[in-house]
Amino acid sequence: MILARSIVGILAAGTLAFAFTLHAQTPPTEFRPLSEPVQRFVDAMVQAHGFDRAALHDLFAAIEPSAGVQRAISAPSTAKPWHEFRPLFVDPSRVENGVKFWNANADLLARAESRFGVPAAVIVSIIGIETRYGRYIGGFRILDALYTLAFEGERRPDFFRGELEQFLLLAREQGWDPAQIKGSYAGAMGWPQFMPSSYRRYSVDFDADGGVDLWSSMADVIGSVASYLAQFGWKTGEPFAVQVQVEGDPEQLPGIGYEPAFTVAQWRMRGVDAPRETPPGLSGGLFRLDLADGSEYWLGFENFYAVLRYNRSRHYAMAVWQLAQEIAAAREALTPAVP
Repeated sequence: MILARSIVGILAAGTLAFAFTLHAQTPPTEFRPLSEPVQRFVDAMVQAHGFDRAALHDLFAAIEPSAGVQRAISAPSTAKPWHEFRPLFVDPSRVENGVKFWNANADLLARAESRFGVPAAVIVSIIGIETRYGRYIGGFRILDALYTLAFEGERRPDFFRGELEQFLLLAREQGWDPAQIKGSYAGAMGWPQFMPSSYRRYSVDFDADGGVDLWSSMADVIGSVASYLAQFGWKTGEPFAVQVQVEGDPEQLPGIGYEPAFTVAQWRMRGVDAPRETPPGLSGGLFRLDLADGSEYWLGFENFYAVLRYNRSRHYAMAVWQLAQEIAAAREALTPAVP
């Protein structure tokens, strides 16, 4: 009996020591130090927005940087050449499901087009490219993604710190638990993949229920995409882009880039031959698309530039436009002719 008690005592002491060892290795979040940049961020959130310091400390102390986020941000699909990028996003599945989405939400799309001036096909295309109509809205915790990119990443950390600030403000406004919201590796959310700052500034309560829900309300999803493009300069009825021929070396031309630098008439004076029917007063930017066997050049107009404000990639913008055209054509082909 004495021996048994001794063994039990030894085991109990060992278990207690092991427990203390684990406790020492993983202290409660309130005792875990934050890095200096994270601590400065917490201080700024407390001073500028009145957040509770202890609650923010606990929130950030529990976060581990995400290797998955770092891998994903280092190899975005938009970095692929156009001839590889296009088939990934302008594909039969997106066209077919785009027609179905349009038919299921025709009234909402018509109302959004009427109010904001953005064609239904373009709205449908963006939702299809972003999340395949809600099938892939992202499985990363937004908090992990933005924390990793803001404090552990090398690409645009200031931008992501700003988005982390906006996300915490958004979560407080919406009554969300910030640790529970999921989205893309870059911190984008919902069917239209809005970054937190865009969610706060450009989303709209299109179903008039008193809040904005970019996961479950198709009215809010559709209205917010249209509102975003309208606020960034979408011009109703104007062309998107035209392919051009260029004399000499296009890369040496002043003004080459995405922004609408010159009018069509001014580009023609610089050796850029746009189709004859292109209005000479339209402003456009000259850009290149890389094909498997060479390059082609395009002028992108104000509407092209508006889509670039959604995602600053010429490949993304062109995919939106071309997918929109294919969806519209497929839907029209399936619509019975009115006698």
